Order: sequence, then structure tokens, then C-alpha cells
Amino acid sequence: MIRAFHQPTAVPAALALVARGGTPAAGATALYTSKATRDLTLVDITRLGLGGTSVSKSRIVLGATVTMTGLCDAGDLPGMPGALLRRAARALGSRALRNVITVGGNVAHVAYWADMPVALVALDAEVEVRKARAAARWLPVAEALAARVPPWRGGLLTRVRVPVGRGTYGFGYERFARTSNDYALATVCAVARRDRDVLRDVRLVVGAISARPWRAVAAEALLEGFEPTPERLAAAAALTAEQARIAPNFRSDAGYRRKLIGVLARRALESTVTWALRED
Repeated sequence: MIRAFHQPTAVPAALALVARGGTPAAGATALYTSKATRDLTLVDITRLGLGGTSVSKSRIVLGATVTMTGLCDAGDLPGMPGALLRRAARALGSRALRNVITVGGNVAHVAYWADMPVALVALDAEVEVRKARAAARWLPVAEALAARVPPWRGGLLTRVRVPVGRGTYGFGYERFARTSNDYALATVCAVARRDRDVLRDVRLVVGAISARPWRAVAAEALLEGFEPTPERLAAAAALTAEQARIAPNFRSDAGYRRKLIGVLARRALESTVTWALRED
């Protein structure tokens, strides 16, 4: 039950309300997915001016209330990071859901099935956290998601910052669900930079199988600095599936999801190579 509703138009006012126990909400699609039953003081953050994007030579900055539809349509986001962000947003649910689900909410809710965190970890993104009477701070999204207590609790996640690297990059993003609107059974995202005939800056991230997105560090090491032959890609995908930490899920058993991870990892890596090794 919603006990009180506030719709502030300035970030400091919203931070003060959240500091006093208010629950921030934008799309509110996850408002009642938790087991909490207490009355809510709801703080609508959609009028705080956090719905825009900005681009420079070195980074993309997304406001927390940018919707998935807005991200899908953001053709000005440059290079591989922009293409990956649009790809991940388009894979998320139905058009109706994408119209209300926000970038910040998809990260801050810390749901294991969330789609954007997988892409953002692969992109080495950062999040801006603000709290009342404290300076804003930027944290790596991977670090923020791994924290026992989310750093934005009692405050707001206000922006997401994605670096735009120099060089020729590629990506692969694979998501599998029973239906287009269902939670993912597994998601795999890969990115890499071409350095002549080898791959550099390899990142391979698996989501929807455990509480947080998981980097397949051993598989990354198998690819870093090597020519991406079909045999090496297959070995990296198999290693990712073998080492994946799979939490129980009533939608499918662990054996099926482990096999699924191997298939998705192979596809994501092959897509990455197609991008990264293309002619300039």
C-alpha cells in the first residue's frame, strides 16, 4: 500500500525524501516484486531532469530515468558501446515494458534477471551515486553490484557513464528466455578490441544465472592476446559453461542452463570476432 506520494522536481528534494525512508520509483515495474509488505512513501523521480543523454569523444552519459525505448532510439550514441546499449535495450521485454523500464531502475533493483547490468559490466561502466548532505561519487558498476549493501540505498543512482574506447571494437549479446516478455534464463555479453590479428581488452559476462552478473575471467584469459580461431572460441565458451555458478531456478534445471550458457557464449564470441575483425 502506498501511504504517501511525492513528485519532487529537484534532486536535493528527492534525496531528502529518500533519506527519510522514501522509496524512489520511475517505471515502478518492480515496486511489488519484493517480499516487503510495509506501507510505502513513494518518491517519483521522473521529473528530476535525469532523462537525458550526453556524448563526448571519451564517454556516453545516460540519465537514470532514460527508458529502454529511449535507449533503443538513441541513434546518436557512438561506436560499439552505443550499438551494444541499443541491442541490450531492444532485447528487454515488450514495447510496453521498454516504455517504462529505466536504465537506473534496471541496475538499482539488483535483480538477477536484469538485462542492462550484464552489458554495463562488459562495457566497464560506472554509476553516479548521490545521497543527501554528501558529495556525488562515481563507482564501477561491477563494484556497486557486488556490494553487500547497494551504495545507492538511502540515496539515488542518478547517472551511468560508459567509456568510449579508441580502436576497433566488437561485441556479442545473447539472451535466451521462454518468451520475449519472460525473464532471461541466461544472458551472455562479450566485448573485445582488435589488435592486428589478435583480441585485446576481452570481457565476457554472464547474467541471469546467479545473484549478480559474473565475469568469466578464465575464459577471457584464454582469448586475451590470441588469434580468435574457432577452436579457441569453442574452448573459451566451454570453459565459461564449466565454471559458471548457477543458482537454483524453477524455470529450468542447472544442467540445461549450463549447456545454454555454452551455446550463448559461443554465439556472443563469434559475433564479437565478426565485429572486431571487420575491415575499417
